[in-house]
Amino acid sequence: MQIAGNRCKVCDRNIVLSSEGVFCAHCGTFAHLTCEPETKCGICGQPLQHYERPRADPLSEAILPRALRPSKSAGGIMLLFAGLALLVIILYYCLVYSLEHMANR
Repeated sequence: MQIAGNRCKVCDRNIVLSSEGVFCAHCGTFAHLTCEPETKCGICGQPLQHYERPRADPLSEAILPRALRPSKSAGGIMLLFAGLALLVIILYYCLVYSLEHMANR
């Protein structure tokens, strides 16, 4: 949760840095570490949570060559539709051909 930019419930000043504050996920209150030295929320009694830096994921931020990137193309689906369209065309011409030969008899 974003701690920086919220108001401290004790001193009513803005929390400038996330590392300076704590928050209660249960009741949604924020406080400076210096203003709220307790480990539990003074309002609801739930444990206060500190700011946790997001874990770095080097694979999601890496620059990969095109050959190693996952395929996001719809080539397989397009091939399937092209095959189905070809099958429909063949069946249509077979039907037309058979109807013409039946009419010529």
